[in-house]
Amino acid sequence: MTDGDWNNYVRHVVAANELYFQYGCEQTDELIECISMKTPEVVYYSVYLKAEDVMVGYVGITPETDNLEFHIFKEFRQRAFGTKAVKLLIDAYFSGRVTGQLEKVIEAETLYENKASVRLLEKTGFEKAAIGFSLNFQERGNDRQMTALRVYRLRNKITGNIRFDEGDYMYAVL
Repeated sequence: MTDGDWNNYVRHVVAANELYFQYGCEQTDELIECISMKTPEVVYYSVYLKAEDVMVGYVGITPETDNLEFHIFKEFRQRAFGTKAVKLLIDAYFSGRVTGQLEKVIEAETLYENKASVRLLEKTGFEKAAIGFSLNFQERGNDRQMTALRVYRLRNKITGNIRFDEGDYMYAVL
């Protein structure tokens, strides 16, 4: 993903007020500033409609944590673009085309109430692994926001074993 594509993504989600479902907190100037820079640990891929040469979103993966992320712009949802893009990334990641080695697992987190992301993850083979909570601290005083998350895991059926990292979350394993 180019820097221009990332800037296009940021402008689009800010203008369309789509940040809550992507980041789990309300749109603020601090959040916009934070997301304006790509996270260096994430391998990003732009999702384009080839015929129209229009960006419809992105998919990304963090190899260090095997964590998947994705976002399809609201006006392009419910047309299988996200499902197709995630499936392509899964195939590339498990086959070693992203990191140079066969990977064993991919994890994804989504907001508990984000039914579209839940459906996408389940359609692409992910299974619910846990329900967790993330406590977000806003920079304005002591404001805190509790966010309920669903955690999903997808195993590479070829390489087998799985690992699960608790990271910064409290998980209730199901």
